[in-house]
Amino acid sequence: MAGTEDLQAIRFNVLRNALYHQARRRFLERVSRILNFAIIMLGTGAVAAAIPRFGVSAWIGVAVAAIGALQLVYDFSRRAAEHASLQRDYFRLLAEIEEKETADPGDIARWRAAMLRLSADEPPVLKAVDAIAYNAAADAMELPEGERLLVPMRVKAIAHLFGFDDHRFVKRAEVV
Repeated sequence: MAGTEDLQAIRFNVLRNALYHQARRRFLERVSRILNFAIIMLGTGAVAAAIPRFGVSAWIGVAVAAIGALQLVYDFSRRAAEHASLQRDYFRLLAEIEEKETADPGDIARWRAAMLRLSADEPPVLKAVDAIAYNAAADAMELPEGERLLVPMRVKAIAHLFGFDDHRFVKRAEVV
């Protein structure tokens, strides 16, 4: 029988990855909806007719073009769908792990390999979003408070926009 630590570690990492992709999917879907709404609203005839009164009609055209270009270049909907697929796959793997009452070393190795195969399909990870997902998984598994990572509010606010590759997130227990 595999060690409890091995089983908990694989369960934690699969859950963390599922929560990460859930957060990314939600963010990207929200951005896509907001930009689609802006394109529709700014491009409607009623807005176009009202704009000349304010002397900003050229700027509205520029805004529509810029927002449309953002949608085409960054393809937020496709990226959201990619994260939705990974989220689903990680939750399915987690369900498979949960179905097994006891795990032997072969189970752990198979689940770890499945997790690595899923990781191979992932886009680059945003480190701050991963730290937030880590904390959510720690909460879900009721780990001690000291196991949570310190993620400053200013970092949380822009976590989906920047990689934070050079930032080291430390556990609360490490801070004196």
